[in-house]
Amino acid sequence: MARISLNRNQIKYIAIIAMIIDHIGMFLLSPGIDEAAWPKVAIYAAMRIIGRLTGPIMLFFLVEGFIHTSSRIKYAARLLIFGLISQIPYALSHYNTLWVLDFNVIITLFVTFLLLLATEMIKNRGVKIFVTIALIMITFCCDWGVIGPFMAWLFYQYRDDRKAQIKAYAIVCGIQVLAAVFFLVRNGFHWYGELWQAGMFLVIPFLLCYDGKAGSRAAINKWIFYIIYPLHFLVFWAISFL
Repeated sequence: MARISLNRNQIKYIAIIAMIIDHIGMFLLSPGIDEAAWPKVAIYAAMRIIGRLTGPIMLFFLVEGFIHTSSRIKYAARLLIFGLISQIPYALSHYNTLWVLDFNVIITLFVTFLLLLATEMIKNRGVKIFVTIALIMITFCCDWGVIGPFMAWLFYQYRDDRKAQIKAYAIVCGIQVLAAVFFLVRNGFHWYGELWQAGMFLVIPFLLCYDGKAGSRAAINKWIFYIIYPLHFLVFWAISFL
């Protein structure tokens, strides 16, 4: 059987579609959901499972971009600018206010980019460990915070060994699922309430299928995520008023 081969653009578009599906479930199905409405619960869980593809894929390609970009300064500036732009629709759609201590995933990607820079440039082992931990902890108040930067750091550490990347990623996924179960039980909720986090494991087949190629160099492929990310939050915010 021929091996399925996917380039970066193809996987990124899959991640974008997964993000939209995930947020449809989160914004439109989550309000008022209860265990008695089991079809709604099942659809909601399925959509959230699909949505677990997006974060890890974007973090994986952040590492790829960090390694191969022609200008790290421009890459970092792009992340920071669009992270700041996206914060407005992110905050409005999630909290209906701008004054929140919760930052969007592009901010997470920006801090993770700084983490990769520190990992590469700082030579003193002690300083490197301190800065690495500090940057990871900064993302505690960000979407995909802490677990995301740590995941990207592992992708970077094993950048020359895809199998090692996948093994490390699988361990992180397991930790995430167990942590979700632990916190639910500790706070008096059903242990299975966030088992959709296991959808993170669905990323593994896409990593195995990635052929290392970029795909089309058309500008739309470079900018599509930066455009759709804040725009779709604005759409959900608008829907909340209808």
